[in-house]
Formats: sequence, structure tokens, C-alpha cells
Amino acid sequence: MPYATWSQLWDLITKPPAAVAIYLALLRIYFAPVFIDETKDEILSQLLEHGLSAEELKVAQEALEVFIELIKREEKVGTNIRELLKSIEKSEYERFKSALYSYLRKDAPVEEVRRTIYAFTTLRSRVSEGDKTDVGSYEISSYRDAIEVVDNDHVIKDFNISVKRLKELGFFIPIKARRVATVTVVSLIIPAPYTDMDVLKLFEKPEKVVEKQVARTREVEAVPSIFVSVKPSREVLEGIVAEALKNLGFTVQTDVRLSAKGGDIEVDVWGVKSVGNAQFRVYVSCRNWDRDVDRTFVDHEFGRVQQLDQLPHLRILVVKSLTEPARKAAFDDGFFVIELGEKATTENAQEIYSIVYNKLKEIFIGIAPEKIMKAIERLREAMKLLEEVT
Repeated sequence: MPYATWSQLWDLITKPPAAVAIYLALLRIYFAPVFIDETKDEILSQLLEHGLSAEELKVAQEALEVFIELIKREEKVGTNIRELLKSIEKSEYERFKSALYSYLRKDAPVEEVRRTIYAFTTLRSRVSEGDKTDVGSYEISSYRDAIEVVDNDHVIKDFNISVKRLKELGFFIPIKARRVATVTVVSLIIPAPYTDMDVLKLFEKPEKVVEKQVARTREVEAVPSIFVSVKPSREVLEGIVAEALKNLGFTVQTDVRLSAKGGDIEVDVWGVKSVGNAQFRVYVSCRNWDRDVDRTFVDHEFGRVQQLDQLPHLRILVVKSLTEPARKAAFDDGFFVIELGEKATTENAQEIYSIVYNKLKEIFIGIAPEKIMKAIERLREAMKLLEEVT
């Protein structure tokens, strides 16, 4: 296969079969790092058992090949693989969660699903913090008497949950086996999204089934209903931008006051995403005006950004439209601009959300992780020089 790149992986991960395959491989390697070479075939075998189509398996296989090559390459240069895997799981958690949820059977009995989630959360509480990932994925094993084999099926003993039944319901539970002396120890890996209470919403609100099935395309197109009762003001636009960033894996705050030189500054939307051992920060200013935004506003925003104690790595303006001088000034000042063409209201929130989400996606997928890391390093150096000058 061609030389694998991280940007190639981020492109693939937008597809649900690829996201599921990568996530299962990530967890498999995290909990059994000495068996990297066996991972691809084991995960493909499990996906085949789950009934994925030939096309889905093809996408999953490509993603696995890219992912495993990248991990092996990082291992060769001395990267701490467990820390790298935890970082990827944390930064792409929402994407992994959405992909896993898209394969769950929505016609499953609600009470059976509730018992399963209860079991997973209870088991997690019994696992020490050092044996979990940062977001809460964990493993249980027959070595600790948590699993037994019954009629060629693995059963979680305390809750009488069958792994075969979990597969029928659409749960992906990686299984790994290893020899310890003369005994074969079997372990089950429980992905953190299955202990997230969000999973119950899929089964308790039938009207959401179609929306969640559409999520299998991994294109977030349906605007949340939270905007229906919001007045057609700046809150509508800020909420849409915040929701789009969340769906792209960011932790988001709106109308947040950040420390700055001369006093706190209120920021419309502030997004943070973990990249390796660093944080990638995004500043978004929203102006939901009827008129064009002029250069005065752009200059004002540039000055506000420069005053922040924590400078963003990416600055974005989301507006109906800009005057030509304002557009040029924004470009010169390093702003990404999203022009919507119309004011955001509750009536057109769906269309505005699609524009914002797709534009943001283009920006972030177009930035390879290594470039993001370089941007972070450059900003750190600039901040250090600034401290020396002041």
C-alpha cells in the first residue's frame, strides 16, 4: 500500500466502518501492545461476524492497514504508544461513539439494553483507574473470574450477559485470548461509549431512530432541536457553531470570559481539542447581522485576540457577509472566514448548520495533525518571546 499518513487516517475515520475498525484496533493494541501484527486480522474477523457488507469491510480493511502502519512507525521512533492511543481516543471520542452507535439495533428491547449498560457501568466501577483509558474504556477477564465459557459462548458471569447476544444487538466487544502458564485467559474489552448514558436515548426516543441511522454516513446534517425556541439573534448562530464544533470532537464553551491583558474578554465560541500531549484552541467570533461586516469590526477582533493570555491556534469569523476591505483585512490578519449569505434564524437553522459544519470540516480535515502540532509549537515559541520582551 502507499505510504500512510495521519491526514489519510483522519479522512478515513469520517466513515463509520473505518471509525469502528480503527477504534477496536486502538483498544486491542492498548490492552495488548505486544500483539500489534495480529490486530488487523482479528478485528476484520470480528467485523465479519457482525455482518458488515463487503463494501464496509473493504473500507475497514483500508483503515486498519493505514492505522497499524502508523502505529508501528511511531513505535519504531520510540513514541509512547499507550499515551498516543489514549490521546487519539480522547480527541476522536465523539466520532468513535457516533460510529459505534450507528450499528446498534434500534429495535432491541429497551430493558435488555438498560440491563446491559447497567452491567457495563457497574463493571467499570470495579476496575482501577490505572486499568482504564482516559475516557473510560476497560477490560475484564476470565483470569479475575469475570467471564466464563458456556456452550462455546463467553458469558459475563455476574450479569449473565452473553457475548453472542451482544453481537446480535450490535455491540462491538473485542475479545482477546492469551496463554498464562498452562491456562488460556480470555478478556473482553468494553469501549467507553457503551457506558455513556447517551446510548439509551437511541432506544427510548423512537422519533430519533432515523436521525441516528443517518449518522452512519458520518455527515452531521441534522440540526439539533435546541434552536427551535431560540430567538433569531446572535444566540442562534453561536449555538449552531458550538454544536458543529462539538460534532467535530471539540470541547466547546459559548459566551465564555477568558483572561486577557487589561481584563477578561468575552468570546462567542471557544473550542479546545487534544492533539497529542497539547491542546488545539479555536476562537470563533459570530456576527448575526442584517448588514455587511466592515473592516472596523475585523480590526477590533484582531486586537481582542492579541490581548488573550491564551492565544488561539485558529481564529474564525462567522458572518452573513463582509465588505471587500473587511474580507481583505481578515485574510491579512490570519482569520478563516465563513460567509453564510443570510442571517441565521430558527427557520433556516438547518441550512446554516450544514454550511457551518461543512466549512469547519474542510478546515480541520485539511490540516494534518503534524501541521497542527507545528502550529502549537510556533505559538509556544511566540508566547515565550513575548514574555521575555514584556
